[in-house]
Parts: sequence; structure tokens; C-alpha cells
Amino acid sequence: MPTQHVPEDLLLLFAQGRLEGEARRGVVRHLLTVCDECRRTLKALEAQLDGSDSFEQPEPAHVASPGLLRTERSEAPQLWHELEALPSGHRLLLVRDDRRFHNRGFQEILVERARATASEDPIQAVELCQLALEIVHRLPFDHYRRSDVADLRTTALATLGNCKRLLGDLDGAAEAVDQALDSLDWGTGDPLEEINVLSIYGSLLTDLGRIEDAVEILAAAVRDAREIGDAQLEAKLLLQQSSTIGWYDPAAGLVLTRKALALLPGGENPHLDLVARYQLMILSCELGNVREARQQFEVWRFFFREQRNQGFWHTRSLQLEAALARREGRLEVCESFLRRLLDHYAKRELRHDMALTTLDLAEVLTASRKYDEALDLVQEILPVLRHWGASSDVLRACLMTQEAIERRSLEAAAFREASRVLRRSCFRRY
Repeated sequence: MPTQHVPEDLLLLFAQGRLEGEARRGVVRHLLTVCDECRRTLKALEAQLDGSDSFEQPEPAHVASPGLLRTERSEAPQLWHELEALPSGHRLLLVRDDRRFHNRGFQEILVERARATASEDPIQAVELCQLALEIVHRLPFDHYRRSDVADLRTTALATLGNCKRLLGDLDGAAEAVDQALDSLDWGTGDPLEEINVLSIYGSLLTDLGRIEDAVEILAAAVRDAREIGDAQLEAKLLLQQSSTIGWYDPAAGLVLTRKALALLPGGENPHLDLVARYQLMILSCELGNVREARQQFEVWRFFFREQRNQGFWHTRSLQLEAALARREGRLEVCESFLRRLLDHYAKRELRHDMALTTLDLAEVLTASRKYDEALDLVQEILPVLRHWGASSDVLRACLMTQEAIERRSLEAAAFREASRVLRRSCFRRY
């Protein structure tokens, strides 16, 4: 729709609040591309409708004004301060019963805090998302537009799905993402909401081992970002695609990373720029360009340490240190970094990452001829995988790895294959 103007009859239905589903989303996307002519037409139609009673008003009688929303958002931190020190059960009861919490500003701050804490404390983040959903279900429709409430529900569900994904609860994550996708149909049609859900859906499909599906979903999100002219968002999604496919096809991942970098003017988004640099380093290392990757890492190491989200960057630094040391033949150094990485994931119950890192560490121990330690690791992870409901393919790959370690006949490629099976099958139940 961005290549041509929206027909006036569609703009009229949009102004009346009668346009739904994909048609509404298409109009919103077009308007976000800064089409001045369509915006002027829409404004004129709205002005005409203001003096007409020939249609049903789409807004509630006492819709929250922009000023009231600003007040809600300014008061939200103090409301959160009242809840922060309470046990989770008390928080839930208070949020359900106290109408002071039943407003958009407080719901938004819960989702923001859930996003901020997801990588460090996903269990806490899940609780915050559930509180946010409790509030969504209590927002009065005589005060908020239904489409706005739907958007709030979509964001909370998508964030909940991402937090459950990090915890390894992939069934719960899939359920939350499915509900978020359903909510999109009765929301405002904001493409940014759709892109956010597709991004999280892509991460979930990656963890489920459905790499091709994940790349396709993320490609749709990239197209949406390009359509609304958001170059930084497009770059972010390209980097996500690169991360998804990079472990499997590092050359393809490198191409996507370079495309993302081309969209990022220097200094405008330091976080995304650093993510791109990290992708260049890890993929170059994977492709065997170890010296180049090491030189780049020495240049950018300081910037990793200076970032605010240290949970995120701590794991990325450890992953890169381990990968470089492994390629350089410094097996003891690599082992040290992998053990630190495993401790980090274990403390936060990040199950998927724990399983993958365990196999990486077992590979290094085997290469160092520490067969008993490698065997202990694999034997420890097997019952955990069974408890999580790992697929038969994953369990079979780990059992074959265990048997090969016992025979002292395992090659590094076999560990890679076990990791590949784990990534592609993950914790799906058959």
C-alpha cells in the first residue's frame, strides 16, 4: 500500500472506526510512511465527521486524554515502588483488588520492567508479565479504546512468551505467542506491534529448531520495518536473522550482518552497532578467520564492558572468548570461559543455553583427554533433558555422545552434530 494512496472510502471507514483486521493494519502502515496527502485527507474526513451524528462514535465517552495518560505514566513508578518489595502472591492480590493499579501507565511500566529483567531474572519477568495481563483484563472500556487495550494485551503476551522461551518453557511460550498473534487482529493495526510479535515468534521458532520457518518469519518483519521506513529496526531484525542462521550457515549470517551494518549510521544506536560487531567477530571466528576476529575483539572489548545490560554482554563476551580460545588451541582457557558461562545460565535457569553449553564444554574436555569429566557432564545433562521433555532425537544424540566418550573414540564433529540436533529438535514432545 505504500506505493499508492489509500482510497477515500477506506479512509472514511478508518476514521469511523469500522475498518478491521488486515485492511486496518494496511492503512496504519501507509499513514506511518508519512504520506502527507492521505493524512490531509484523513484529517479533513475526521473534521467532517466531528459535526455529524450519522455514525456511531468509535471512542468511549470518557476516553483517556493524552494529558491523563501522561499523569498515569508519571505516577506509575511510585505505584511500582509500593509493590516491589512484596511477595508475588501479595502483589497479585493487591493488583486485582486496588483500582489505583488499573490504568495504562502502570501496565506499561510492568511490561518495561519485564523486558529489562528478562535476561537476568526471567522468572521475575514472567511474574511481571502476568501482573500486566491482570491489569489488561481490568482496564475499563468506557475509558480506553478496545483497540488500544488489544495492543497492550498483545505486547504483554509477546513479552511473556519471550520470557518463557528464555526459561525453556517452549510450550508455554508458544501458547503466549499464539495468543499475541490473535490479539493483533483486533488491535489498532500498529505495524510496530506486529513486528515485535514476529520478532519474538522468530526467536521461539529458532529455539524449536525450525530454522527455515524462523528466517521466513523474520524476513516478513524486515519487510514491515522497511515499509514503514525504520532503518534501525530493519537492522535489528537483520541481526536477529543473522544470529538465527549464523550457527548453521555462518557465511549467510555474515552477509546479513553486513547488510545490517550498512543501515546503521555510526553513533546513532551504539547498542545495535555493538551487536553487529559481535556478530562479525563470532561468525568470522566460526569461518576460521581467527586472527581478524581476535584483533576486532581486542578493539571492542572495552565497549562490551561499558554497556548497561551487562547480563546480555557478559554472556556474549564469554561466548566469544571461548570460541576464540577453542580455535586458537588454548583448550584450558576455553574450558574456563565455558564453565563460567554454564554457571551464569544455571543460576538463571536458562535451560536451552545450559544444554548447548554443556555439550560445548564436553567437547573441549574430550579434546583435552579429560574423558571422565566429559562423561560426567553428559551423564548429568541427560536426566535434566528427560525432565524437560526433550525429544527422542536429542536424547539419542546425547546417548551416542556418551557411548563414544566411553570408547574414547569421539570426534569434535560428533559434538557439533549433537548440538545441531539439540538446536533443531530442542524440547518438543512427540
